[in-house]
Amino acid sequence: MGPAALAVVLLALLVLFLHQQKAQNRRIVAQRDLPREQLVPRHYKSFTTIETELWQATNDLHQGRAWDGIRFGLRHHEFEILDNYLRGLREDFQQGHRIFGQVLIHSPEIELFAQLEAERCRIEASFYLWYALAWFHLRTDGVSMKELRHLTEIIATLAHRVRTILTALEGSENLDLVDSILKNS
Repeated sequence: MGPAALAVVLLALLVLFLHQQKAQNRRIVAQRDLPREQLVPRHYKSFTTIETELWQATNDLHQGRAWDGIRFGLRHHEFEILDNYLRGLREDFQQGHRIFGQVLIHSPEIELFAQLEAERCRIEASFYLWYALAWFHLRTDGVSMKELRHLTEIIATLAHRVRTILTALEGSENLDLVDSILKNS
């Protein structure tokens, strides 16, 4: 039974790998004609819009309470707003993480590579921890503005790092490299 089970697991992993490669190729082809600004993380910028929508949706319910202490997501309308926002943040993270990975692949120095990889790992661990907490709280007792704000700041940090690196590459006249990084991420 052992070798057969191992063969099934390896086959499943191969199918998963091929599916991921196919999805990556489709994404690269779809992004080929997009302007550069649309290829970097952007959903996190809508945090104030989400905050305003939640304020308007819950203003009557939570009058007089501290905004950071209110838990959202227990009502259907709130849940949809926050679930869509979390999905957008996850997309931003994945896009920024892929770009960061492409920058690491093209890193010219081993010391710079090590620093960038350490920073990427720190941001990734922080994002997944806070995302899991927000996702779980949204489905149980409600997520707070403080948690959403912290998660948004992580994505903003990642986006800032990515934009800083891309701006530095553009400034050194490596526009072909920047386009390659953005189109292949």
